[in-house]
Amino acid sequence: MVSKMVTSVVLVVVIATLMSGHIAESASQNSVDANGTITWKDLPTGGSYDSPMTYDEGESPLPTIWSMIDTWIKTIAPGEIPYDIITDALGGNFAITDLTGNIMNYSDVLFGFAICIALGFLFLLIFPIVCICLCACRMCGKCGGKMYQKESDSKSCKRWVFIMILALITGLLSGGCACTYFVNTRQATEFPELGNNLVASFSDITTFVNNTAEEILFVAVNQTNWMFDLIGDEIDNVGDTIGLPVRETLRPYIDPALDAIIDMADTIKDTRDGLDTLNTQATYLDSNYTDFIALLSGLKQDIEDMYADCATAGGCSAAGNDPQSTANTTMLVGSRDFSDYPVNLVGPGYYPRAIVDVKISGLTSVVDNNLEGEAQKGRNEFEDIPELVQNETNAAAGDITSNFDNFNDEIESGLDPMINNLNTLSSQTVSLEDSLLDYTSYLDDYDAYRGYFVIGLACVALVVVVLNTLGILLGFFSCDADKTPSKRGTLSNLGGLLLMASAGISCIFACLFMLLTTFTFTIGGPFDKFVCDPILTRDIFTNTIDQPDLIPGSEGYFLGKTLYQNGNISLTMTGILDECMDNNAAYTAFKLENMVNISSMLDIDGYVSRDQFNDMKVNISDQIIIMSDDTANNLADARDVNAADIPFTEYENELDNDLVDFGEDLDDFADDLQAFITAHTGSGSVFPGSFESNFTAMVQTIRDFQALTVDPMVDLRDTVVSTLITAQNDSIRINVAVNTTLSAGEAADIYIANNLDAVVASEVEDFQDTVFGYVDQFVAYVNDKIANDIGKCRPFYNLLDNLFNTICRSMLDAFNGIWLCCGWCVFFMILSIIFSIKLAKFFRKMDYDDTHDDGVEMASTSTQKKPPPYSANNKIANMDI
Repeated sequence: MVSKMVTSVVLVVVIATLMSGHIAESASQNSVDANGTITWKDLPTGGSYDSPMTYDEGESPLPTIWSMIDTWIKTIAPGEIPYDIITDALGGNFAITDLTGNIMNYSDVLFGFAICIALGFLFLLIFPIVCICLCACRMCGKCGGKMYQKESDSKSCKRWVFIMILALITGLLSGGCACTYFVNTRQATEFPELGNNLVASFSDITTFVNNTAEEILFVAVNQTNWMFDLIGDEIDNVGDTIGLPVRETLRPYIDPALDAIIDMADTIKDTRDGLDTLNTQATYLDSNYTDFIALLSGLKQDIEDMYADCATAGGCSAAGNDPQSTANTTMLVGSRDFSDYPVNLVGPGYYPRAIVDVKISGLTSVVDNNLEGEAQKGRNEFEDIPELVQNETNAAAGDITSNFDNFNDEIESGLDPMINNLNTLSSQTVSLEDSLLDYTSYLDDYDAYRGYFVIGLACVALVVVVLNTLGILLGFFSCDADKTPSKRGTLSNLGGLLLMASAGISCIFACLFMLLTTFTFTIGGPFDKFVCDPILTRDIFTNTIDQPDLIPGSEGYFLGKTLYQNGNISLTMTGILDECMDNNAAYTAFKLENMVNISSMLDIDGYVSRDQFNDMKVNISDQIIIMSDDTANNLADARDVNAADIPFTEYENELDNDLVDFGEDLDDFADDLQAFITAHTGSGSVFPGSFESNFTAMVQTIRDFQALTVDPMVDLRDTVVSTLITAQNDSIRINVAVNTTLSAGEAADIYIANNLDAVVASEVEDFQDTVFGYVDQFVAYVNDKIANDIGKCRPFYNLLDNLFNTICRSMLDAFNGIWLCCGWCVFFMILSIIFSIKLAKFFRKMDYDDTHDDGVEMASTSTQKKPPPYSANNKIANMDI
């Protein structure tokens, strides 16, 4: 049944481990790192086991008793068990004549038992006769029964010797009683636990089956589903798993070209916009500068009129008092020309508006052709590689997924029957537990009668011990050596009577003890020697089925030939027990790889071919264009506009000159005028009328003109300069960068055409390695769990070990303890009979004294009877018994 259970467990694991489905929450702790390495969650712990892991021999002196039993059996049967008979029986070649015809070859292992059993039966036959004769001799009133003790000089010495010997015998007999008590207590303790231990062992088998089923479901459903969902996610998202790596592999070669094209499109647009802005700003500058000149001329005129009025009034005409000498207005003029350059070269002007308009028109045509959109389209096509890969590989990915689904459908039907087998096995084990409980309940009921019987025997032996002890004590303490035998006291006589009673009880019950000893020894001794000892030491396995080529008709190893029809498989019973004792998996312990080839059953190539992934190596290079013809033409058109050819030199020179001939800081002129006012008033001269205040007001007017008119005009001019410089730089950049951009774009397209499909193929192979890497890791995981973790067979070992310990140690040791204790008691009862009768003669009150004086016999005062005449031929009458 156990072999069938283990086989079912392994088959369930092997078939179910490849099933796919949805990820279960119990496997949610599985994880995959960036390198594709899976970290697996531990198996579920399952239920705990209840049966004892070790055997308890009991407290002292029980281990000593068990050792004495083993020593006695090995002493009387020192020979080796005839394993050749067992091997012949296993091979079907055994005949009873093999044993009877070679009986002398097994004398060292059989004759000891035969002699002991024969002695037991002889004792049962002879001892009653001896006891009857002894009792008849004692009760006839003659011979040995005469109440007469011959006096001798050694009487006292004999009495002491007999006391010590009988005391020693009584002590040893009490030891037998104690051993009987301990053995009975052991039986009374162990027998009620027998059923519980066996039920616990079979309950552990049920737990083992349930735990194994749970482990199988965990690996076969949860872990398998998680693994195949992981693979399914990878396949369903090939855009990410393949497309993203493809795109990122190409990016270092493609991004620079795309960035250059987009940057060039932005530069072209910025150049066009910059030139357009420059046109506007140039027009505004020209218009504002005209107004500025008019305002400046008005300011100059006001200053000069003030100078003239002052001179007319006589305040500004004296030598050293002319303001023109300090604040000369001659330079307060503007001579710049920001007007358009004449197309017909007739007239003034420096701004080349007509040429700028032509360049703007050409660049606008390029911009209107959506160069930026074309450039962005190329980038979008590149960035959409994952989606493109996803779309192009959908059919191939669907075929692979379909094959996994077909495989799932094919093996799914094999899971339920095997789980049902495990459930059936679990139910059968539970039923067996119930049966064991029923049977062991009967054992518990009848064990009480066994206990009563053993206690009764122990009490009989204890009575003998008590009688001997009381007899020795009473006789010892009340016996007076100076008194003649007929003068002994009542207590001394009582001690002798107690010793005689002890001998009588021993005679009555010794045969019962020997009967029980012979019966239990006849069963327990050989069973221990020929069955239990070889099983517990495993010699019966190592000398029979574990030896190759030893069983007749079975080549190689017997278990390998029997279970797997291959004798070359070194499957041994000791090996199985050792593996299960170490709590290894049943698959390893029973070498089930010879029945179920896990590697072949987990060969994914039989269901999903690696060649199928070749269908995912799609050609998409013709669908990605970095630089289209339109983009190239637009870039060429932008280059041909040649915006850098605009003649800005004269206009730039004009912009570089000061807006006012005096300079662009009229605050200096105001300072000069203020210096004039200060110098004039400091020399003691007085301005006529209100001219001093007029001059002071003019200083402020000039400063205000600087802040409100000159400075904004300078800012406007600087803005035009900045716009011009930017437009010039962009124009130059266009001429320089277009050719580079065209080359980069063409190189990117060539790289894609030459390498994209190869990159896709390489990434598909990496993806294939990743997917099959998951499978390989899962196969290794399943192999490891099956070989080392699933179905750990310690419960199987515990069941056998508990069964062997229950039968061969717990029950048999206690059973053998009966014959050891009873035999012990019988042996010392016989000695007790002899020496208690001997010693009683020295304690009991005699009817006659043995008193002789010069050969004259004198009668005892205690009786009128004469002692029996002495005769050399009457040995019984003259014995001190």
